[in-house]
Parts: sequence; structure tokens; C-alpha cells
Amino acid sequence: MKGLLTSLQTWWLSISQREQRLVVVCAVLVALGSIYWGVVQPVLQRADNAQMRIQSERQLLSWVKNKADEISELKAQGGVAVSSMPINQAVSSSVKRFNVELIRMQPRGEQFQVWVEPMPFNQFVSWIAYLQDSYGIEVVFLDIDKGDQDGLIEVNRLQLSRG
Repeated sequence: MKGLLTSLQTWWLSISQREQRLVVVCAVLVALGSIYWGVVQPVLQRADNAQMRIQSERQLLSWVKNKADEISELKAQGGVAVSSMPINQAVSSSVKRFNVELIRMQPRGEQFQVWVEPMPFNQFVSWIAYLQDSYGIEVVFLDIDKGDQDGLIEVNRLQLSRG
């Protein structure tokens, strides 16, 4: 280490004053560039990404609130159960009518948990309204996300029960 410093000092003294200034300026520019591209720019990039994520989440929240209002309005319209068909049969018989791709159904006591493929929101609401109106089946728990395409939703969790 000491030998390296000695050789560096010898080299420094051997170059002209003009070259020394040039080396100092270059070293400062390299240090500033390293600080900017190594620290400042990544921090700014993360801040921009966070702002975009916040905006996206706000849009999703607004969209979900609007759709929740639509669901509440449809639920408020109500209807009387016409059929006492078991929940699993009612769901199975209605999926073809509404082009719902059923992944699986699992009983949970007197309720059923249902998994479906991503589908258009309006189609989903129509299907749920049909189950309510025709069979008296109500949504106990619903967790949805906005799908990859406009109008599509991903149903993370759907729990149904006889009202």
C-alpha cells in the first residue's frame, strides 16, 4: 500500500501542472457522475415509480368504489328466491348461460367458495344477479381485482350462501 502511494506521488510530481489540473477535473467529474448515477438518479427513479403506483392504486380504488355502488344498487333491487336448488347445482347450471369458466367449487359449511377465470365485470354482475333472483343465492364475501384488460376482473375470492 505504501509502495502504491509512493509510485502515485512520483507520477503526480512528474506530470505538468496543466495535466494535474486536468486529472483533478476528471476525478471530480467521475466522482460527481458516480454520485449522480449511483445515488441520486436511482432515488429519483424510485420516487417516480412510487408516484405512478400511487396513481394506479387511486384509480383502482375509484373503479372498485364505482363497481361496489353498482353491485349495491343491483342487490337493493332484490328478488324472491324461485328455486330451492342446492347452491352447487345452481352455480353449475348457470355458468354456461353466462359464459363463466368455473375453476372449482368448495363447500364451507352452508356456504360455497367458488373460483372462476377472469371475466368481464358486467357479465359477472349479471351472473350474480341471476343467482340472486333465480335461486336466492347471495354473495357473502367478494374480493376482486381489475384485470389486465379494461372491463375484465379477476375474482380472487367469491363466497356464496343461500339468502
